[in-house]
Amino acid sequence: MKHKILFVDDEPQIVQSLSLLFDDYDVLTATSGEEALKYFNSGNVPDVVVSDQRMPMMTGVELLQRVRAISPNTVRILLTGYSDLDAVIDSVNAGEIFRYINKPWNSAKLKDTVALACQFSDRLKSAPPPPQTKIAAQPPSAGVLSALGVQAQTSTVPDQHHLLFVDPNAANLQAYKDLLASSYNVHTALDAKEAFSILKAYPIDVLITEVNLGTISVVDFLAAVSTSYPDVVSILLSSIRDAAIAIRLINEVQIFRYLVKPFQRQLLKSAIELAISKHDAIAGHLDINPKAYSGIVDAIREKPAASLDEALARVRELLSSRKTY
Repeated sequence: MKHKILFVDDEPQIVQSLSLLFDDYDVLTATSGEEALKYFNSGNVPDVVVSDQRMPMMTGVELLQRVRAISPNTVRILLTGYSDLDAVIDSVNAGEIFRYINKPWNSAKLKDTVALACQFSDRLKSAPPPPQTKIAAQPPSAGVLSALGVQAQTSTVPDQHHLLFVDPNAANLQAYKDLLASSYNVHTALDAKEAFSILKAYPIDVLITEVNLGTISVVDFLAAVSTSYPDVVSILLSSIRDAAIAIRLINEVQIFRYLVKPFQRQLLKSAIELAISKHDAIAGHLDINPKAYSGIVDAIREKPAASLDEALARVRELLSSRKTY
């Protein structure tokens, strides 16, 4: 049976061009977000939806966010001719898209990317339901325990989730520990190399990193992490709104969240809770992990890198020869 692809663009000539390019698929088309949603409401659910961003009434990110809620097994791709920064970041934080593709597209790369998205959709449909994450009750504070005459325990709880924060500012790292150490095992690193060593030593669930890591590109670092440790869910913290970085983070890293400073503490806490749920759903199940469809995870996993430098070199080589976006 042919895979079903839905193309959404407010320019009819674009959807017609895509229909011709993908004539070996079962192609659906729509010229608005509202029209696209009618397919889902009628039960005509596509395996993959490829949507333009700049459309009247409903943007591509808004559409893909609604598609994610209605049909989580439909793989989502954002297609646009504009480097719309807010849209790119929103597509990370709201739509959790599979790929971001700029117009004009490379036809061969687009076809290979859609074929990969179809494989991912097949895996999602055949996978068992994700486990229900149990949210532990917030432990009483040290002050409350002291008032009750109970000595606070300082040792970590073995079954708590492990977080790793990477930031060259030691004061920031201490602040993260103070904020979260009562609920999680919090590890900290001042640079990427130290972080990679911690990843080898501890079962890290979520990695939260500052964008500025000195001489090492944060995208290259996170790509090395995502391929060597694909179960680790990554969150970027940055005061920089950079579309180029965000696009690479989507396509090469499958970044989970891109949080722009300044933000409230509760936003970080919520993002971490969601990231843990994501980790629990994909841990040990590489077939439903979008990172497995980057084209480079398997090559790395066959022979784990002994150091960050080795991982970076191999990732850069593999990404340069990748046929998909």
